[in-house]
Amino acid sequence: MKTKDLVKYSIFLASAVVAGYIEHLVALPFLAGAKLGLANAIGLIILYLYGRSRYVIFGLLRVLLSALLFTGFGSAFFISLGGNIMASIITLCLTLNKKISIYGLSINGAIFHGIGQVVVVSILYQTIAMINYSIILTISGIISGFLMALLTKGVIQKLPKSYISN
Repeated sequence: MKTKDLVKYSIFLASAVVAGYIEHLVALPFLAGAKLGLANAIGLIILYLYGRSRYVIFGLLRVLLSALLFTGFGSAFFISLGGNIMASIITLCLTLNKKISIYGLSINGAIFHGIGQVVVVSILYQTIAMINYSIILTISGIISGFLMALLTKGVIQKLPKSYISN
């Protein structure tokens, strides 16, 4: 990766960490675990600009840096990591279909992020009852995934051609 691209990548990473932290501060009190997903929208921009492998690294670095700076390496770290891994797996699988839209990627990524988090919570707290919450997170994932796709598409369209490196 060229120095100029590394700087851009790092700025996107820092922006995603800060966006995730801000979302954590303004969490919805009536819908535990549901967030808009601004950091995930930045991840989709990374996927578009830098490709699949850098997208995966970006997500892992974002979770790691958030843990180092804000949450520590307790249950929140593992819950976040589980969501990131599930969302990344589905996103990578879906990118194999060249006809998938940004909306399909974002909505499915948001849904599977929630499912990954529920699976980790179920394992950590040894309760299958958490699976019931998947329905709520799926509905919120559809809504937030659509909104983040709309945002991501707009940002990508406005990016200068010099940003596109792949």
